Amino acid sequence: MKIFRIIIILIISSIFCENSYCSIQKADSLFNLKKYSKSKILYDSIFYIENKYSNSMLLKMATIEESLDNYEKSIYYLELFQKNKDEKKVLNKINDIVTDKKLEGFESSEKTIFIKLYKKNKNKILILLLTFISLIFLINAIRFFKKKELSFLIPHFYILCIITIVIINIKPPVDAIVFKENTFVMKEPSSGSDLYSILNKGDKLIVSKDLEVWYEIILNNEKKYVRKKNIRLID
Repeated sequence: MKIFRIIIILIISSIFCENSYCSIQKADSLFNLKKYSKSKILYDSIFYIENKYSNSMLLKMATIEESLDNYEKSIYYLELFQKNKDEKKVLNKINDIVTDKKLEGFESSEKTIFIKLYKKNKNKILILLLTFISLIFLINAIRFFKKKELSFLIPHFYILCIITIVIINIKPPVDAIVFKENTFVMKEPSSGSDLYSILNKGDKLIVSKDLEVWYEIILNNEKKYVRKKNIRLID
């Protein structure tokens, strides 16, 4: 009976994946024919409902939204593309939109560059740390079975373990794009709080914490708050 259920699940999953693939193919065909409105419906369904996308699909979605003057969505898809695959021509396109629409939050600093590099190489750093930890553990295990003193880089072993735990548990800030015009930035996570500033759609933010209805953001090196429904994480 269990085997039968597993087979049914696999068949359904296969059909679902095939339907998604067909939808992408159909959307691409409509896009190539410049039937942007119809292709947008399919792309949006794949992206927002099925939570699937490819880098080429992101570029096409950005092109469609730009043609509709939805520059906040266009720049969101381009930023998401850059997160997955950094390309100079896409970065130039982002800069063109930022300049044309006078958007804020896209300035580079040493801190943002460091965070970007850290995010990009986080998994590689973890693999390297775990490799060293495993190597030290293995060497000391061999020494233990040979009844020798466990002294090979023991302090380094503990330090590397602590660093690994910290990296796994501490999440770096996440970038986000404002999707709603005249988004209020509040001093506290409350509608009754004082207004700090107003953001325009397309502006870029740094989100530091998820607070259910609110996001804590870093603005001018200070902690402020915006409603979740007004922005979308580049994640």
